[in-house]
Amino acid sequence: MKTRIYIASTKSLEDAGTFSALYKTVPKYRQKKIDSYKEEKDKRLSLGVGLLLSIALRDAGIDENSLELYHADNGRPCFKGHPEINFSLSHSEERVMCAISEQPVGCDVEFITKDSNEETANWTKMECYAKASDTNMMDLIGGKKFFSKEYSFKEIDKDDGYKYIVCSRQPIEDSMISWLEKF
Repeated sequence: MKTRIYIASTKSLEDAGTFSALYKTVPKYRQKKIDSYKEEKDKRLSLGVGLLLSIALRDAGIDENSLELYHADNGRPCFKGHPEINFSLSHSEERVMCAISEQPVGCDVEFITKDSNEETANWTKMECYAKASDTNMMDLIGGKKFFSKEYSFKEIDKDDGYKYIVCSRQPIEDSMISWLEKF
């Protein structure tokens, strides 16, 4: 499976008809997660990352309905019996992001405010590294663990007020990134 990164806006999910129609297309485990949220914005974000994961799996030729989602001891979502499918999901405000690979991979998106600074950039980098390497965030923050040189980072700039970053053992090229304007 080729490494792919998918990024989308959830703006189109604000339409109740669109949301309802797309909600019916995602697996039951995703519907259950969506339903667990009280705020409409959180429901849209959860549906958005679920749709991106569905698209990523479809593009990789994988039947999502044949997969069983579980959470590893560290909380990372995985597919039972399929260690070759590594994925990472992230969302912030109106953006959703999914990375999928045969290799460990992590992604993070953060909304940039006028008060955002280098600390926000470092946090984003730490979060996607923690996802890719199964490293505890508190160990990174506390200085008990450090970035391994076997991982590389790709910052993605769309000049849209968000910071996107991917961490992987293989370099991420622009051709691996897909932007979806709407669902």
